[in-house]
Amino acid sequence: MHRSISYGTAVSRPTLELNVDAVPGRIVYYRKMVRRSDVEPGSLVDVRDRAGKAVGVGYYNPRSELALRLLRKEDVAELMRQAVAFREKTLRLPEIADAYRVFHAEADGIPGLVIDRLGPVHSIEVYTFGAFRLLEKVAGVFPRIFVRAPEEAERLEGFRVPPGAPPEGVIVREHGVQFRIDFARGHKTGFFCDQRDNRQVVAGLAKGRSVLDLCTYTGGFALAAARAEATRVVGVDLDEEALETARQNARLNRVKIEFRHADLFNYLRQVRETFEVIVLDPPKMAHDREDLGRAKKAYFDMNYLALKHLSPGGILVSCSCSGLVSNEDFLTIVRAAAREAGREVGFFRMGGAGPDHPVSSLYPEGRYLKAVFSLAT
Repeated sequence: MHRSISYGTAVSRPTLELNVDAVPGRIVYYRKMVRRSDVEPGSLVDVRDRAGKAVGVGYYNPRSELALRLLRKEDVAELMRQAVAFREKTLRLPEIADAYRVFHAEADGIPGLVIDRLGPVHSIEVYTFGAFRLLEKVAGVFPRIFVRAPEEAERLEGFRVPPGAPPEGVIVREHGVQFRIDFARGHKTGFFCDQRDNRQVVAGLAKGRSVLDLCTYTGGFALAAARAEATRVVGVDLDEEALETARQNARLNRVKIEFRHADLFNYLRQVRETFEVIVLDPPKMAHDREDLGRAKKAYFDMNYLALKHLSPGGILVSCSCSGLVSNEDFLTIVRAAAREAGREVGFFRMGGAGPDHPVSSLYPEGRYLKAVFSLAT
């Protein structure tokens, strides 16, 4: 826990000037758009354009190419309360789950800050120095927090999250399925809340069918399918630690799942059986534009191989969490893979992240998750 740790919140707020006209709706400004300043990295600043007109409040880090990011409002605690109220009162998420996104970066008003409620713990991931320096205010809203940051973000932005003991023994529920959370070894905030609605759709399709869950991680789709009385469920992943948590989750839910420790490409090239439902949910494949070509090729290959193991009339659920790969590009990849595999697919559902992951009209790049449901003949 890090609540008692000081994160260096700025005492006073300086003014920062742009050397360009403010662009209505823009919330991120590149370093070259900001006049040189001796403002301490990560500080909150009042922003004015080159004509002296007030633009808003943001935070600044000259180390970053995206040096200036604007907040929706200065009152961080109020932004937190508004975000929580939307999830609890409008979406009524506590009625179906106690694992959901409480705060979603730009869409909720603070770039670089993500918070998931995972049972009694609010798991926080910070991506920018400015968001890191706001943690003192964030911690005042939630009674129990756990904070982490990607190593790459810490290196590029110039901050470091103080080490802390990860919570233990946390179990969350989602549509009746229970998941054990491994904060010490889990990815991101510790659990992928964004696939909640898609897991529920798969559960509705799984009864009486055989299901293959590729990149099962801690068993998300596999558990949903097994609880929905699939005839057989196989979960495949290369992460041995995640698979051990998946096995614990299967025991926790009293369901039978066959877990395989394997790379999905090797598994699909070696297995000889077919399945009536295949879920393909790989990790992020394109981290920057230089990765795009390789990522698209990988998506094509895995969809082609998966379709080779899909029964006639079977359902393929193909996912991508690479924001740089557009919806249309991803559909094109799945179509091409089907054609190469000698299959025809009918897209009957385009899913994405749940409503607790809103997308700001000022930051459409925040729409990242795609889940394409296809009927294959």
